Amino acid sequence: METLVKGSVGPYRGQDGSDTPLRQGRDSDLIISQCHGRYHEAVSRGNVFFAANTATQALSLNSTTATGLILSNPAGSGKNLSLLEVCVAIASLPAGQYNLLLTGNLNPIATATTHSVALTIRNALLGGGQNSVAFADSSATIANANIVRIIGAGGAATMATSTAYQPFIRDEVSGLILLQPGTCISLQALTTAVTVVASFAWEEIVQ
Repeated sequence: METLVKGSVGPYRGQDGSDTPLRQGRDSDLIISQCHGRYHEAVSRGNVFFAANTATQALSLNSTTATGLILSNPAGSGKNLSLLEVCVAIASLPAGQYNLLLTGNLNPIATATTHSVALTIRNALLGGGQNSVAFADSSATIANANIVRIIGAGGAATMATSTAYQPFIRDEVSGLILLQPGTCISLQALTTAVTVVASFAWEEIVQ
């Protein structure tokens, strides 16, 4: 059984309270527009969270003994963590070329994360919302350190040199990384230690 959905090609100016046809393009494509901010629906329902370092932190070098920023979804949470954004401010100039990574435990059956230095998790619906199921740490022992995503690179620099240097990095992941229960993601470096202040933003979605 087929259902035919018809729309109107070209602009259509409706009034509040009136029924209007779906807007279509000349190729029968459905045209939509963003009514609010990209994450308005998830934030307004209290499903988006933030965690940030409260002090500068030296990133570990793709290690299971992770320091920097670690987000963990505990086994049995019943939710997936959809990573939306990573923000990193370089707090001090590194000694040489550096690469920033998202690395973590991809095997939900592996040993659980051992939390060392817990961070406060806040709901993006400021003043309301529910509690998070996740754990955020600036130091933790993770089961595996698998490289998932490269988010930045640079080199040592001073005001007198022209060496590439990124003082701030914003990686809009937009849900491309989904943490199932039992997995984690961490911000680390590859070969050169970098001192940073960083934050994660994520949405929690019922499985």
